[in-house]
Amino acid sequence: MEIDVSGFEANNNNNSHGEIEEIEDEIDKRFKCFKNFDITSDPPSDHHFSHHKKSTNNNKHVFFGSNNSLAKNLQKEWKVLETNLPDFILVRAYQNRIDLMRAAVIGPPNTPYNHGVFFFDIVFPSNYPAMPPKLFYHSNGLDLNPNLHPDGKVSLRLLQKWNPKQSNLLQLLVSIPCLVLNSKPCLNQFHRLYLFYELEVLKYNKNAFMLTCEAMMRTLQMPPRHFKDFVAGHFRQRAHPILLKYKEHMDEDESECMRQSFLKLLKAFEENGAYCKHHLISQTGMDDSRNKENQSPKSFKLFKNFGIIINPRPENRFTMSKSWKALKNVHRTKYILLWKQKCRNDESGRR
Repeated sequence: MEIDVSGFEANNNNNSHGEIEEIEDEIDKRFKCFKNFDITSDPPSDHHFSHHKKSTNNNKHVFFGSNNSLAKNLQKEWKVLETNLPDFILVRAYQNRIDLMRAAVIGPPNTPYNHGVFFFDIVFPSNYPAMPPKLFYHSNGLDLNPNLHPDGKVSLRLLQKWNPKQSNLLQLLVSIPCLVLNSKPCLNQFHRLYLFYELEVLKYNKNAFMLTCEAMMRTLQMPPRHFKDFVAGHFRQRAHPILLKYKEHMDEDESECMRQSFLKLLKAFEENGAYCKHHLISQTGMDDSRNKENQSPKSFKLFKNFGIIINPRPENRFTMSKSWKALKNVHRTKYILLWKQKCRNDESGRR
């Protein structure tokens, strides 16, 4: 199974994601030294399969150097991963639990998952590669993709069509950003294809992006162990383009919910050490610009002639529409009569 990954490295290797250069500290240094593949002694306690009964006949854990078929097969996998992992996938293996791994996948460009980090815990059965590994997705309780379920279940075609002679873990991991975290995730399940049209795709993608941003904040609050330095450094580096993309969605939806979520995300990035205040300033400027566009000078002059004072610069469009609606409902008859009287006076003046 060949999967095209062209274009991934160019986007994920770019270190110029921010427009303001920041002073490098220890977190940045550790992030730069973070390896795509590394081996540590023991799996973390938050690994989903850390208490999984080991897959040998005597239920003993398999460790590095064990003289059995599983250990030999997985050590071959280690070598493949160490030399062939793309930049958008990171893996940690464990000497004392060779049957366990943890992987991080960076969301690909031109998708609603761009710049997100998605974590998977992996356990290998005793008869691997005759049977495929099991994956658990750290969902943070969010449903942001049809193939990645909130309960941690992962639906992958490669798992269903596993070929012991050809399939391996590298193919499995690469298939996630290429085939699952794609530009139209709502079409991943082909039996639902006929339900979706372009507008529905856009709506789904916007929701997926919002949930991905929420997942970013939750990951920053509680990063999976052995990936803390990577999470901190990654979101420092990517904070600027993420916030810019968020603003694009805010241009289409000016709801208070979007505004509050933006401020919440900005605060999370600031607390992580990224400089984001220029986004807050520019957002305030955008709001002022919108308010000027929302002025209604003709209406203001008309009602001023009737002795009514209306603020021509409401805080937002909602305020203007709400005030206008209330004004019509309460005083409609009065102002119709006043308007007719004014027209009659103007007509008699011309005569």
